[in-house]
Amino acid sequence: MVLLDQIGIALGAVMILTQFSMLYRDNLFFRWGTRLVVGFAMADSLAWAMWGLNYYVWEPSTEKGQWWWWLGVPLGLMLYTRLSRPHAWISKYPLGVQLGVGVGTVAVGMLRTQILDQITFTVKDVFTAVTPMEIFNALIILIGVVTVVSYFFFTREHVGVLGYSAYIGRIFIMASIAVIWAGDFMWAMAMLAGVLYYLINDFIKGLLLGAAV
Repeated sequence: MVLLDQIGIALGAVMILTQFSMLYRDNLFFRWGTRLVVGFAMADSLAWAMWGLNYYVWEPSTEKGQWWWWLGVPLGLMLYTRLSRPHAWISKYPLGVQLGVGVGTVAVGMLRTQILDQITFTVKDVFTAVTPMEIFNALIILIGVVTVVSYFFFTREHVGVLGYSAYIGRIFIMASIAVIWAGDFMWAMAMLAGVLYYLINDFIKGLLLGAAV
């Protein structure tokens, strides 16, 4: 193991231990590690920003003659006027352009994927299902969508048929939230397992004890 790899492993282990120290209480070791992590993240973001400026602006303009990519550079520089209180109002213009382009781009994708496609497949699966399991799944999805939508129907009191439908919809919502939470929990456990694996195998066995990893 070369010296540079050893330094990287030791630095990574120290950063992990600084964050684990918060399990005891807030301390200087944790605050120092947090600031160092944020500093590394900012440096990494700056490096990626310089790479993007070179890849998306400098190279196309110098090698392909696509000079119009430079039009976005002044807008990006105007964002930094937020650092000056008297001139912070200038940053509203590039933010407005970003929001306008972003909303216009996202709205088209969301309209199709989250509304039109979901409606299409919710109804289509009921008529295209062949096997009993496919029919069962299609009916469950259809019932879930209809009852969940009825739960958010607030122009009438949830009584009678609407009340039963809203109650079933609430069950579907709670089940969906539980599944999402379980997925997030498993993701966190997987991250913890990866961190512990790094500490035990790379840091303790590989670096401190000198064993082959």
